[in-house]
Amino acid sequence: MEPADQHPDQEKKIKRLELELNDLRQGLALVGDYYSDLMTATIKHEAEAEFGDTIIKPLVEEDHEFDTIWKFHEEALVTDPEAGISRTAMYDLFIAYCSKKGRCHIEQDEFEFILMQMENPQPVLENGNWTGCRIKDSDE
Repeated sequence: MEPADQHPDQEKKIKRLELELNDLRQGLALVGDYYSDLMTATIKHEAEAEFGDTIIKPLVEEDHEFDTIWKFHEEALVTDPEAGISRTAMYDLFIAYCSKKGRCHIEQDEFEFILMQMENPQPVLENGNWTGCRIKDSDE
């Protein structure tokens, strides 16, 4: 073979190698983009999970607690300015209500704080007794 014949073969090889190198660069760019998208999705997913655990979950639990007390207030109490219920008896009734309805109970301080915000009837805690309401009779 003469040097003139080798030169076109080398140019073809170089051209083919350049095309292969270009294909490899494109493949590497695709892999890099895929990795970047994967990392972004992972970070986003972790952030959403953390957001849910730290912000949303406590809010949902608070809503559930409020709903439980509100339902107890609505279903079990009636306005009676002359009546009174001891602090302990009211909380015991609430715990019994929660057990009957399959709801989780709330600590007494939280229960009392939220119950004081309710209206119609609006229970008032005075000297260890709830006033302004009574427990509904079975026929009410």
